[in-house]
Amino acid sequence: MRFEERDLGRIEAPGGSGLLIVNPPYGERLGDIESLGATYALLGDQLKRHFKGWRAALFTGNPDLGKRMGLRALRRNHFYNGALPCVLLQFEVEAERFVDREALDRRDATRALERARSEGGAFFNRIRKNQRIVGKWARREGVSCYRLYDADIPEYAVAVDVYGEHLHVQEYKAPGSVDEEKARQRLEHVRLLLPPALEIAPEKIAFKTRMRQRGQNQYQRQASRGEWLQVSEGPARFWINLYDYLDTGLFLDHRPIRHLIGEMARGKRFLNLFCYTATASVHAALGGAASTLSVDLSTTYLDWGRRNLELNGIRPGEHGAPHRLLRADCREWLQRQRGKASFDLIFVDPPTFSTSKRMDGTWDVQRDHPVLLRDALALLAPGGVLLFSTNLRRFRFEQEALADHCGEALVVEEISRQTLPRDFERNPRIHHCFTIRRGS
Repeated sequence: MRFEERDLGRIEAPGGSGLLIVNPPYGERLGDIESLGATYALLGDQLKRHFKGWRAALFTGNPDLGKRMGLRALRRNHFYNGALPCVLLQFEVEAERFVDREALDRRDATRALERARSEGGAFFNRIRKNQRIVGKWARREGVSCYRLYDADIPEYAVAVDVYGEHLHVQEYKAPGSVDEEKARQRLEHVRLLLPPALEIAPEKIAFKTRMRQRGQNQYQRQASRGEWLQVSEGPARFWINLYDYLDTGLFLDHRPIRHLIGEMARGKRFLNLFCYTATASVHAALGGAASTLSVDLSTTYLDWGRRNLELNGIRPGEHGAPHRLLRADCREWLQRQRGKASFDLIFVDPPTFSTSKRMDGTWDVQRDHPVLLRDALALLAPGGVLLFSTNLRRFRFEQEALADHCGEALVVEEISRQTLPRDFERNPRIHHCFTIRRGS
């Protein structure tokens, strides 16, 4: 009995004939299955190249992956690995049992698309309908990045966003009551049907699974492809990344808010708290703001924001420069700035919840917004305006609590409806937005 460690691409038959047994990984989620296809294909190629005349047996929980080997199985035996149904595929590695993998792929792709069209026709038709209606609006308004579909059909729980010539698709994490295999099949329908429905190449579609993120998870990389795209929004241009992070760098539902900031900013001193990638600061600067200060705790986002500003010909500088980026915990920074700074226009868009190790304690927007806004209003110049936005669906604005904290009358106006973009009308609670001014 001999043991060796060797790369799959370097295996060779020891001579003569024999039996090769393999139990490769077979994945449980769609992404794993896609990446493992190449492993099974390599295994089949090695068998056909180095093991002619041998027998082979492959144990897998996903027989479809076995098809990637390019060998016709002689026999199938069904077993269980715990509760997971599996199959033992037995092969004779002979030339007459070799299969043209490319032809098989074409046949399987055609069958899969036909099955998806049959079972997912409602999703296909809704995507086509939305593209006619929302796409026509986007072209008329000069909007290149917009939401095309947001779980319109509950069984297909994905959000589909258009970014120029690319798509960003987020699969909402299914609740435990939904059969995982059924959810996987529906996501496969989405993958197969989007290219023909929208006449887009599959390689221009990014897929992600979205679930609630806490602490550092919201800043961590999801991948490392390093593919950056430029998109336009009115007079502004932005860098986006469809693959490497949970979010793309551009919150599409805030598009009207950013335009409003650009219109209000001329000659104003603008403060952008929780600035993310500084897209609102770009609009303020292009709108003629006298100065902009963008504050965030994430180095990743601030570097991204710097690139966005520079892309629009705005060079951020150090202390005293008209446009600046500052790394700080916004809550602590506000408390230190009392009586030291004054701004005419302030935008506050905090996270819904955070447990970041770099900040003291936890943050909950429903619980903590009165104190946060009190500290921000302390920096608001007479006659100035504070814009507050949150994506907490069931948010309740605590106006009385805020007035008590501030010790003065405030004029608060909810402008959520006015800042709801056309492509998010199906989901009117996507964000809540308010303007706050000091009373006379």
